[in-house]
Amino acid sequence: MQFTQRGYRGPDDLARISELVRAYPQDNPHVVDLPYRLASWSLDTPENTALWEDESGQLMGFAIVQKPWFSLDYLVHPAARPLGLELEILAWGKAHGQAIADEQGRKYPLYIGVREDRPERAAMLEAEGFQRDDWGYVHLACSLVEPLPEPTVPEGYGLRVLEGAGEVEGYVALHRASFGTNNMTIEWRQRLLQLADYQPELDVVAVAPDGQLVAFCVGWLHPDGTQAQVEPLGVHPDFQTLGLGRAVLLEGLRRMQEHGAKSALVNTSNGNDPARHLYESVGFKPHFETVAYGQFFTP
Repeated sequence: MQFTQRGYRGPDDLARISELVRAYPQDNPHVVDLPYRLASWSLDTPENTALWEDESGQLMGFAIVQKPWFSLDYLVHPAARPLGLELEILAWGKAHGQAIADEQGRKYPLYIGVREDRPERAAMLEAEGFQRDDWGYVHLACSLVEPLPEPTVPEGYGLRVLEGAGEVEGYVALHRASFGTNNMTIEWRQRLLQLADYQPELDVVAVAPDGQLVAFCVGWLHPDGTQAQVEPLGVHPDFQTLGLGRAVLLEGLRRMQEHGAKSALVNTSNGNDPARHLYESVGFKPHFETVAYGQFFTP
């Protein structure tokens, strides 16, 4: 079997990538929230994405250098893995990481998340120069079969959904303040509103008495409707300790229930104890962990 690499050509490629990921969910930790990642500004630069097809044009693998997370997101069709396609994809990712470092004139990291129950994949990455880091992600799951506690907010605060494009600028400012980075952009957030997988009813925000957006919880549904995911959730640092994170989370989960989801997923970095405590306080339990394997490229 021969594989042909080509560049990203637009939305039709995103649909094919989504189809491949959902066909093999065991090989990718981002299945339900995949639309969120595929809308990132990394795809604004076609060179950040590559696809591999067989002789018939079937998609057998893809890779995206996701600059917001310094990660290499990729997946290989199981039939192509014994034929060396995964190594070819890793070689492409490393070459692209080096090209970014050269262009920026500074060290550039590239991380790949590996489930802890996949030692063979970890060994392969180590053989390719990636080293295990001391951080990773805890992936948690929660049943949505039973009733949930009612969300509560302080007097004068409210819970509702984002009011479309008119609130994108306010949301972006809130997101950036909550995470302490400028990764979220107006273009990325606007693009999310236009996705076929976007559910406006799952885009929950908390509003302060003066109308300021102060917390958010965005939910995603698997196409089969049975599983949901929280990605992302955040609270403005000036409004933390008021219970707003718990409130938007419970409201988001309640809305997921109304859409028929039977379970929900969320992930957080393994050192983020406050976030993990929040999720576990409403019923989330550890499902699996991914460990970060990284490689640094120097100009």
